[in-house]
Amino acid sequence: MVVRAVGQMSTGTVDIMWISRRTDYATRALVALVLEPEQRPVKIQELAERTDTPVSILEQVLPQLRSAGVVRSERGPHGGYRLNHAPEDVSLDRVVRILQGPLAPISCATRHEPEPCTMALGCALQETWAEVRDATIAILERTSLADLAARSSGRWTDPTPVELTTRRTRGNAG
Repeated sequence: MVVRAVGQMSTGTVDIMWISRRTDYATRALVALVLEPEQRPVKIQELAERTDTPVSILEQVLPQLRSAGVVRSERGPHGGYRLNHAPEDVSLDRVVRILQGPLAPISCATRHEPEPCTMALGCALQETWAEVRDATIAILERTSLADLAARSSGRWTDPTPVELTTRRTRGNAG
């Protein structure tokens, strides 16, 4: 889900993420809700553990998704979050737009209110950026939470806890 490009700048290496890590984490939580076998409300802590997502991020994005009507929350000892719609009715396009706004690779290529650019007249790039935008939107529009859940396997569907290994950094004895 996360598109990542790494570029060199005078200050060092910088990660540029078109789909934000926050959006990726929110989408993980939504897929986990779809995969919940009992369709019961799931607590934030449990979602965080299942999806290897920081609780602090879920505490931000789940209320945002609730306000948009994608999920609902239930209070009490058996409370938590659950989907508010059938998974096939929630597109990835909707989720990304709720969390990030317009879907364009660059601000001058948005469909509504593109950022003015002094290079727009005769621009050789604008058409390509619009094609990238349109292809991305088409993929996200046709991908539902049900589609993502159907493609899930491994840690997503195996109830056995998985031990995560950490990477060794240079200089660590091993």
